[in-house]
Order: sequence, then C-alpha cells, then structure tokens
Amino acid sequence: MSDTKISLPLGRAIYPSLKTADTKFHDLGIYKCNVSVPVKEATSAMDKLSAIYKQHTGKAPVKTDNTMWKMEVDEETGEDTGNVIFKCSVKNVRRRDGELWDRRPKQFDAKMNPVTLDPSGGTELYVSASVYAWDAGGKKGVSLQPQAVQIINLVERGGAAADAFGFQEHSGGFEAEATNYTFGDTNETTDKEEDFQDF
Repeated sequence: MSDTKISLPLGRAIYPSLKTADTKFHDLGIYKCNVSVPVKEATSAMDKLSAIYKQHTGKAPVKTDNTMWKMEVDEETGEDTGNVIFKCSVKNVRRRDGELWDRRPKQFDAKMNPVTLDPSGGTELYVSASVYAWDAGGKKGVSLQPQAVQIINLVERGGAAADAFGFQEHSGGFEAEATNYTFGDTNETTDKEEDFQDF
C-alpha cells in the first residue's frame, strides 16, 4: 500500500514545512504540506482515498479517525468554508546504521524545474503524496506522506503585504516590475498547527 501514490488537486498550502523539517513535535523533524482544496475539486481524490481506507480497515473513514483530510472551518464563524484540508506530513527516520533518512519532498516550479524554496501559507501548489496504510497499537488508518510539490504561485516565508505596515498606494511614483508570485502570509489559515500531526 505504501507504493500507492495520489496527486492532489491544486490547493492552498497551510503551515507548510518544505525546506526545513519542523522539530516541534518530532526530534528528527517532520516535513508538512497540508493543502486546502475546494470540495468540488477534492471529491475525486477523497473517493479514491476512501476506497483505499476501506480496503485496509474494513470500514469507511469517519471524522474522528480520519488522518487523510478534514473539513475546513472558519474559526470566527464556526461555519464550513467549502474547502477540504488534505493532511500531508512525513517524519524523518533514523536508519539502523545511524544515518538520518531526510525525507524532504522534492520541489518543482510551474515549468517543472527543480527548485529549493521556503513557501509559506497561501502558496498555491499541487502535492504528490504516498498513501501510507498503517497499523499501530491495534488501530488501522491511512495517512498521506508528501513526496513532491509543484509550486504554481509562491508566497515567500517572512514576507508581508505593504498595507500591513500602514502604507498606501501612490500614483506617479517608483513602480517595480511585476513578479509572478505574491509576498506575504495574509492567506494563512487560522486552524491550529497541532491539528495536522500524523502517525
């Protein structure tokens, strides 16, 4: 089952850790790329994953045991946003010989060129994930482990929109050449990061 791969639809990254592994919950580091996708575009992937889950566990996925996705909820209103958040994370592993297996996902730009970037929340991308069927402590489940991403519209980490500093637009002044990506972290979700840890 670990050889099964799935390509997720274009979505918006949430709390990604793609260049440097996050060590907050795992000493060896976790690479993450949770992605928010409109339900209409997500249905095909959800159906495919549900079939794999049922084959592995003998039952359909339920909200309390679903490590593959969750419905996105607006924290202020408590209402569904109409999006699905696919949960994608993979842990680094210490090999038997003591060497670290760094499982950083490969990155590609829109033209399929290899890149090494540090995308932030709001980046639009595709995720290719390995479908990992696990069995631990008497429980069974299915998780998504990101193997590669294709970045379509980049939001760089550490950036911020000009209006966040109190600036406003002025006509007739200096204007830089337009870029094909957006700076800032303004599209970051309000979901808690710890909601997306896998097995």
